[in-house]
Amino acid sequence: MAYDLLDGVKVVELSMYAFAPAAAAVLADWGADVVKIVPPATADPMKGANVIAGLPAKDVGVAFMWEQMNRGKRCIGLDVSVDDGHAVLMNLLRGADVFITNLLPGARRRFRVDVEDVHAVNPNLVYARASGHGDQGPERESGGFDHTDFWARTGIAHGASQAVGEFVPQAGPALGDLSSGAFLAGGIAAALVRRQRTGRGAVVDVSLLSSGIWAFAPAVIASQLYDIDTIPRRGHLDQPNPLVTAYTTRDGRQIYMSGIRTDKHFESFAEIVGRKDLLDDPRFANGPARAANARACIGVLDQVFAERDLADWVERLKHSSTPWAVVQTAAEAARDPQTTANGYVIAVHGEAGDYPVVASPAQFDGVRPTAERAPDHGEHTETVLMDLGLEWDAIERLKSQGVIN
Repeated sequence: MAYDLLDGVKVVELSMYAFAPAAAAVLADWGADVVKIVPPATADPMKGANVIAGLPAKDVGVAFMWEQMNRGKRCIGLDVSVDDGHAVLMNLLRGADVFITNLLPGARRRFRVDVEDVHAVNPNLVYARASGHGDQGPERESGGFDHTDFWARTGIAHGASQAVGEFVPQAGPALGDLSSGAFLAGGIAAALVRRQRTGRGAVVDVSLLSSGIWAFAPAVIASQLYDIDTIPRRGHLDQPNPLVTAYTTRDGRQIYMSGIRTDKHFESFAEIVGRKDLLDDPRFANGPARAANARACIGVLDQVFAERDLADWVERLKHSSTPWAVVQTAAEAARDPQTTANGYVIAVHGEAGDYPVVASPAQFDGVRPTAERAPDHGEHTETVLMDLGLEWDAIERLKSQGVIN
């Protein structure tokens, strides 16, 4: 069952790559009718076969980055740089509720799709801009990617790198794009609420930099209050709380603890791991003692966890009041019973059969989300134009001129 929260909301998306398309995908998940505009003769980078380096050299029949960012949309191949194509775009926007773009300011001016251009034909439209560094400041004209603006520039990479002493690359592709896209979708939804109440349109801005700083807010705030670079991140043996670190099991897996520093939690933990004798050790007898001897306590717990395999520890820790989790691979996360029970990874049916996409995070009314496959390049050009009232002769003329495909 598809969500209907945005049923009747019409969205026009003029963008490529991942950030802005991710925002539109969330809106499509929520029931909006999203029309994605692509250049007639140019494939989106996310649709290419080799967008992610390091994958096995095999054809799985699914451009999964394209599918994740564009499921549930309709797609029209349209050259907005020429007058006839621009006229079609403006016609689309007259009847739209939302316009989403990641075009840079120069391109928006060149294609005549800046705020003033669009609001001239639809003053009440919600105009949403996805950018690298924000729409103000000396770098507003330049672009950015999530590896640079979300990961490196916000302090996140610096924080992640402290513990290992060398730069830690972003953990995966589109990490900042997908997060920022969800934030932008939320901003659009808020603007639509105001539009419904007052009739006023809006300009919504989210950047990779803004969402990364939001995600890293505690460290950003602390750096200013305490005059430090960031909240320190330490290596395994240097953690100040022995119950906030990862321990390696006998079979080489890791369990990450996130324990509260209280005597009650440690007493319960010591009993569960079969080492109540630690409570009699003056080095670990209470919170201040454990903090002063954290390295020694971690060393002892390293030995404790190394005595049993992961399966044994999972069974034992089921009764623990200390939060913990197995450090899982992406493949394990996809198969996690909680992932399955909540429908966080959903099946989409396409020409290659069923394949997975990840659902957008919000769920409504206890209903598991669904999604439809992403469109082919320009798959809905003719039907979208006929919906606008174009006759077949006009469509054929635009096609012969290369304005559409």
